[in-house]
Amino acid sequence: MLIPELAFFSYRLFGQRLKLPSPKRLEENLKKAALLLPADVYLSFVLLISLIVFAGGFLNGFVALYSLSHSLTFSIPLSLLIGVSSAAVSFASLYFYPSVRAGRRRREIDANLPYVISTLSILSAAGVPADRAFRLLATLEKGGQIRLGGEALLIYRDLTLLGGDLISVLKEAAERKVSTHLSTLLEGIVATIRSGGDLTTYLQEEGRSIMRLHRSIMRELLDFMVIIAEIFTALAVAFPLILMVMIVVMASLGGGVGATSPAAIVPLLIYALIPAVGILLLILLEVITPRVM
Repeated sequence: MLIPELAFFSYRLFGQRLKLPSPKRLEENLKKAALLLPADVYLSFVLLISLIVFAGGFLNGFVALYSLSHSLTFSIPLSLLIGVSSAAVSFASLYFYPSVRAGRRRREIDANLPYVISTLSILSAAGVPADRAFRLLATLEKGGQIRLGGEALLIYRDLTLLGGDLISVLKEAAERKVSTHLSTLLEGIVATIRSGGDLTTYLQEEGRSIMRLHRSIMRELLDFMVIIAEIFTALAVAFPLILMVMIVVMASLGGGVGATSPAAIVPLLIYALIPAVGILLLILLEVITPRVM
């Protein structure tokens, strides 16, 4: 999404002059989201995009409104409102994007961590060194065989391109705290390697522990899915049918809802209310469902 050249150009344009702050929470979310930019540079980028959106919204709104009304006193204030609203939405969306992306990576890591631990355990039992195992893990992630939110690729980058040793690279990955469970696993691997312990035994025990937690989460998710199914049945099936029966009865008695006739309510119910309920439930399921392979 981000173009580094544009981000650093915006920093030279705004950040150095305005002395933009570097919020700690934003800095943490950028690291968790694997967006390799300082917070003040990212804020400069957000500000630049918001200004571009403001200019585009104002100009497009002014052209459209003036062509309809031919009145400057009407077009300019409303165009300013459109521009400011568009810029505010753009600023908020980009500012909170790292947090959303970090949350998506965390859910993906937590959902696939049991399978990743199993892979590492098999490689360790086969006598593959730990650094070689993480390189193979990155190869599997690059090929799409596993999903770890890009963390395996970042570890591989730090090991090969940046020349870091395995202990420091794993400690740095654990300190990013993208996922609490992944951080605990990496810290345990570091402690096991440093103490000269049996890495295979540790991975097997950790795998069993994570799998038990994974099963518990899946059971809770299934229970929640049952509740969602009941809500969907009530809101998208039973409620519209009852409402349509009521509307038909009202129409037969010559009544209505305020100044709205029953005939106008039925299309609104079919083409607006029922799809809106379905879309909201789909969004809810997308947010809560783990991203498994």
